[in-house]
Amino acid sequence: MRSIVDKFNTAAIYITHDLAVVAQMADRIKVLRYGEEVEESETREMLSNPKEEYTKSLWSVRSLIKPEQTNDDYMLSIKNIDAAYGTSKVLHDVSVNIPRGKTVAIVGESGSGKSTTARVITGLLPQTKGEIIFDGKKLSPKLEQRSKEELRRIQIIFQMPDTAMNPKQTVDEIIGRPIEFYHGVKGKERETKVIELLKMIELDETFLDRLPSELSGGQKQRICIARALAANPDLIICDEVTSALDQIVQEGILKLLQKLQKDLGVTYIFITHDIATVKAISDEIVVMYQGKVVEQGLKSKILNPPHPDYTELLLSSVPEMDPDWLTNLLNKRSS
Repeated sequence: MRSIVDKFNTAAIYITHDLAVVAQMADRIKVLRYGEEVEESETREMLSNPKEEYTKSLWSVRSLIKPEQTNDDYMLSIKNIDAAYGTSKVLHDVSVNIPRGKTVAIVGESGSGKSTTARVITGLLPQTKGEIIFDGKKLSPKLEQRSKEELRRIQIIFQMPDTAMNPKQTVDEIIGRPIEFYHGVKGKERETKVIELLKMIELDETFLDRLPSELSGGQKQRICIARALAANPDLIICDEVTSALDQIVQEGILKLLQKLQKDLGVTYIFITHDIATVKAISDEIVVMYQGKVVEQGLKSKILNPPHPDYTELLLSSVPEMDPDWLTNLLNKRSS
């Protein structure tokens, strides 16, 4: 993008919530909130000396850091999995262990096999080789061959809540459907349970009759979390659940997920490309590249050197809030 702007003398407007990318791309920054301008200035001035409190809150470093914990009690074990889309093989001999009650982050660049691994675990994409052991029992590769109890115990929260929710259903219907399906609860008892779940995600009964179009991005993602919780699952796969949210809303969602894990003992697989999110929420990390597992281990082990070559490349490619970061990195790699 920078090369195109320079080569063709092109004007560019770069719209994003990724502030580290802003630092590399922009000559000037305009901060908006609620449809109004908060402030605008040259990039270096904005980064070093923001004037408004809202801008300062965006620029602040994420405060959420989770001390790592792990155990050898594996809720889920993926053993030597291969998977393909048609004739294109995308997973190659993938093996991953997920400790009970902990959070395992799966990281890697786009196309590394992260989301495909999630689809295999849920049965949305049957593996062509290998097996999945869930709580000591082998899972059928195909979704339709799994029992309702197996379906209930493994839930997934998708990246884009706008496409994951029916736009014509109210919040009450969205959260209430899995309550009816998995637990057979109806009527007033069902409504009471929906309200309990809303309170659990720090919303209230005033949201019952709202449609997705009447919710903010963060509220939509909270509703998707409540829908997953409605099944009372043991394992929740979070597939890039904060990538479409700004820094402040991201932190709120991550704090909520941590609280729910502490209160309910739920196990998470957290699929992301955001290393700051990995640091904030994970106990263990799995690094994937081209459909293969590069390494798995405790967060402290994976994030600290020495690294395998790909992990080193991945970690060194995380943008920093320094306007010179990309220039310096490219100069270093070309020397």
